[in-house]
Amino acid sequence: MRTRKTTPADIPALKAIWDEAFAEDARQDIDEFFETLYPNATGFCAEDETGCVCAMLFALPQTIVKGEKQLKAAYLYAVATKKACRGKGYCRAVMAYAEKELRKRYVDALLLSPATQDLADFYARLGFSRQTGGSKLMLNCAEAKGQATEIGVQDYAGLRETALWDISHVRYDKAQLEYAVSGGKFYCLMAGYSMGCAAVKAGENGARAFVYELLPDRKILGALAEKLGAGQYEVQTAQDGQDGETWCMLKWLDKEYPEFEPVYMGFALE
Repeated sequence: MRTRKTTPADIPALKAIWDEAFAEDARQDIDEFFETLYPNATGFCAEDETGCVCAMLFALPQTIVKGEKQLKAAYLYAVATKKACRGKGYCRAVMAYAEKELRKRYVDALLLSPATQDLADFYARLGFSRQTGGSKLMLNCAEAKGQATEIGVQDYAGLRETALWDISHVRYDKAQLEYAVSGGKFYCLMAGYSMGCAAVKAGENGARAFVYELLPDRKILGALAEKLGAGQYEVQTAQDGQDGETWCMLKWLDKEYPEFEPVYMGFALE
């Protein structure tokens, strides 16, 4: 077994592993990742004795922010192993190699978002702890209250930082936000003297929309309804600790910063 950083020549093999491990992801989404986020990410992989890539992950540069304080972080994304190679230590090896290399870059923390309880337990054994959870709720908005204005990604990023100023959270760059809400829209929300924002895509199963993020809280949903109409909305909401279907997990590297916990992630880039 050999671990190393990926190169552009590995992309076909990496896409094949991704396609096998995350069958629910459309090929268009996979291609979009390699076109938009991969150039600024660091890819890590593990090879077998024949030189075949068996496991992979991508470290995306991120920042954990609380007030005026910031920490350098890396989001470990698309951690995957070929089915034929599972149970042989490839994932552990590539995780350990990535951690070693990221320590050299003075990264303060590693972040990830496990897709299942079993994966969460696996990452916990590697030293990751659960942070904020996420739960998808169907909320009924019977009446529009306020105003919603469609905005660009940069304006959304600014409103997001304002809403989360005193909350420990992950700050995303422009490319990451666009990828997270691919095909969706960003809104500035006003309800009385309250201002917020929302990241939204078309709804399914009778929902007016799926709301990736609604800030500062669900009380401002009525402002979004001014633009999209009253009715049912599927809203992803944050919860502390272990509750919820998915959650952010964190591992401090050289030093712990308990004052930054729990960390709110918001987008798992799914």
